[in-house]
Amino acid sequence: MSKDIITYQQHLDAFRFLGNTNVVDEASDFGTIWENFFQMGGYKPILPYAVDEKPINVWFHDQQGRTVYFQGLFVKNVDQAPQGYTLMDFPGGDYLAVTTEWMETNQEAVGPVGNGRCNEYAGTPQGSRYEVWVPIQKLSV
Repeated sequence: MSKDIITYQQHLDAFRFLGNTNVVDEASDFGTIWENFFQMGGYKPILPYAVDEKPINVWFHDQQGRTVYFQGLFVKNVDQAPQGYTLMDFPGGDYLAVTTEWMETNQEAVGPVGNGRCNEYAGTPQGSRYEVWVPIQKLSV
């Protein structure tokens, strides 16, 4: 069953994020990235500081221009990352969100009709869906 694509604009205040960073490229193996994340402890060391327990992945470009895939959670009341994890502050801003209707399972949400369509997350009591948030930046004229 096909789910509709939904788009909306959202403001996100500055936030602190705790998790595992991975420099990625087209050859990256995301199965291995996730396996390594759970072998190092996964979300367990992050949960005591979590603002929300829903899994989040932040993609950004580092100072060298590399693409970074950051697995973790929004956090507060933490000043030092647990061993092996990274703690970062991100500025607030406006975002364009692209998502789908809620899906029954995480497998459906991360598959071709969820993530595949939004990106061409994860289980919650409401169901599952994958959201992609893209920062909105004003163009200089």
